[in-house]
Amino acid sequence: MIHFIVATSSEARPLIDFYSLKKKTISNFVIYNNDIVSLTISGIGKTNIAMSIAHTYYEFNQQKNNIWINFGIAGHKDAKIGDIFLIDKVVDNETKETKYPVILDDFKIKQKACITYGAPNFKYTSNVSDMEASGFFFACEKYSTKEFIYSIKIISDNEKKKLNFFDKEIIRNLIVPKIKEIDIFKKKIFSFWIDYYGEKKKISEKINGILSNYNLTFSETEEFKKWLIIYFYNEPRKKTNIINLKENFQTNIKNIKKQLGI
Repeated sequence: MIHFIVATSSEARPLIDFYSLKKKTISNFVIYNNDIVSLTISGIGKTNIAMSIAHTYYEFNQQKNNIWINFGIAGHKDAKIGDIFLIDKVVDNETKETKYPVILDDFKIKQKACITYGAPNFKYTSNVSDMEASGFFFACEKYSTKEFIYSIKIISDNEKKKLNFFDKEIIRNLIVPKIKEIDIFKKKIFSFWIDYYGEKKKISEKINGILSNYNLTFSETEEFKKWLIIYFYNEPRKKTNIINLKENFQTNIKNIKKQLGI
């Protein structure tokens, strides 16, 4: 599943409309969803976004390794109003802690670093500035892998111009022209996710099927499983499967090592 975490309802509304999301809960955070996408309105700031991520995780049955996307508006020294960026580095201005997202593709979206502040910041730099990204990345790593945690920002203010952040129509008009770019990104990362975890599931099922044919101790099972994982993740699928269920597990491990040149 894909979880969008968005600070305000104004920023969230274009996504809610585009994906035809329905309100799921308003217990602690307002959450919208369909079968594939959820969107949580977190509120502004690092603490709020971290809490909203934990809430979303439990609201959707504690599913590990889903896709998490932080979306929202942000500032920059000289980027044009309406420019869109994929965040490739995030620095917490208060703690100086840094995160480096693992970006699987260029996604045809320009990339920039982001500094997260504890209060509104108008001393613009060449980095994107916001109030949520560091809290987002630090919280999401508890529930997913770095390959599927992303932040996308649209520039709403720079040294020359500031939009009225409280005008919902202005914010909507800023975001709507970029919705298709966001959707292309979402589809691509979802495709990566399907391929990665689909393949992982197939291999897991294959390994469990092999292990079910043996009566092994716990340590023997773990040893055999380790080498089966190494084999299936490294051996091209076009080659013949060398695992022979008529052989004992030690012989199969020797064959795996020989096949892989270990």
